[in-house]
Amino acid sequence: MKMYSWDEYYEKFYGWSESTQIHNLSYLEDLGDADEVAEIILELQSNTAAANRLLKKAVASRLQFCGDDLCDILGFCDSDLAKQILYLSAPRLTDDDIEHLYGIAEDEDIVKICAQRKLLLPVDLRDDYDAFSDISAEYSTAKEKKPGFFQKLALVMGISEGMHDLEHRHPKNHNGHCNGDCANCPDHFGYRYGRWYYGKGHSHGCEFGGNKGEKH
Repeated sequence: MKMYSWDEYYEKFYGWSESTQIHNLSYLEDLGDADEVAEIILELQSNTAAANRLLKKAVASRLQFCGDDLCDILGFCDSDLAKQILYLSAPRLTDDDIEHLYGIAEDEDIVKICAQRKLLLPVDLRDDYDAFSDISAEYSTAKEKKPGFFQKLALVMGISEGMHDLEHRHPKNHNGHCNGDCANCPDHFGYRYGRWYYGKGHSHGCEFGGNKGEKH
């Protein structure tokens, strides 16, 4: 059976029947331009198995897709393969791409890529401090008590904070988790109704865990 280079396959693709397009995937010798490969994956989306076969080859070749193609591919391809191509493609992504991917890609993946590539978080996710801090803490190897963690967090979020604010957000006499003794909890920042507050109120989003003893 004849083997096809990517250039040959791509040139002949639109002249073949769908069954031939899919059949000849088995005889591809290599892959070419990432944008062309993404284009063919999208053309094959009516046959998800075939699209996933080509996407698997793209992942193995470590191709990097553009943001627009990722938005489409993440919607119908195998979730594990889609996640892999998303991370491989991270170097190509822009702040606008991240905004478009929000709601399509998992929030956790978006946060990790933004931290890795120093991109801005989508506005809605940036405002969701609890979700962001949990995911970022997991992604970072630093622990909350280690100096510099919140500076790094502020950089990722695009928020400039002074050391004075940081000291108040994590008072030295607080262990970083709610211990149930809310009456004696030191003043600190919390978050409720989309706004920051400063004080001892816990019931609407204390960053130390609220009055439910949750650990953050």
